[in-house]
Amino acid sequence: MISVYLDDSGIAYEKAEQHFLNAANWAQEQCSSFLGYHVQDVSDVSLQNDLIAQYNFQLLKDAEWFTLKWK
Repeated sequence: MISVYLDDSGIAYEKAEQHFLNAANWAQEQCSSFLGYHVQDVSDVSLQNDLIAQYNFQLLKDAEWFTLKWK
């Protein structure tokens, strides 16, 4: 399994969850090996981010394609 992480840098807190969902929907449509995603609240331990999303893929090429689009 290959994981790609996105954080909420530069995104308003209220819009971060929708941004992560949009990325997941895109991955579902574009990447055949997309396995799903998980959003974690890290505001208690991070001074820079409130949320981090983990996207999981089976194939490296899909993870790279996702990274090119969303990072």
